[in-house]
Amino acid sequence: MYMITNKIIKSLSYGVITMGVIHIIATFSPLIADQLEPLSESGRWAFTYMSLMCGALLILGGSVVIMLADKVKEHQFLRCPYLFTVWMLAIDGVLAAVMMPHNPCAWVIMALTVALLSGIGKNKK
Repeated sequence: MYMITNKIIKSLSYGVITMGVIHIIATFSPLIADQLEPLSESGRWAFTYMSLMCGALLILGGSVVIMLADKVKEHQFLRCPYLFTVWMLAIDGVLAAVMMPHNPCAWVIMALTVALLSGIGKNKK
């Protein structure tokens, strides 16, 4: 049986955080901003908010996984928030690829988060 180490879990989580930062930066790139022009002002604000929160979810989720990865074995009460965070990241990753199949970043996010989910039940110190 394959065992995934906390080092790999943390590396995947750093990748998720990096994709969140890229997502936030891309929100303000000309590529995205130009596509928002046809929207009403309220539509642009709503899209900007949703885009920033998607990036923030990746940053927060990856950070929580990094902080809890070493602690869940010694403190069982942390297992629930740890698993919840990893599952939410994986759902986010799958939905990113489903909703934006032509966006390579969405596939990277899916790969990172699904790999993280597949490894959490098998991790060791």
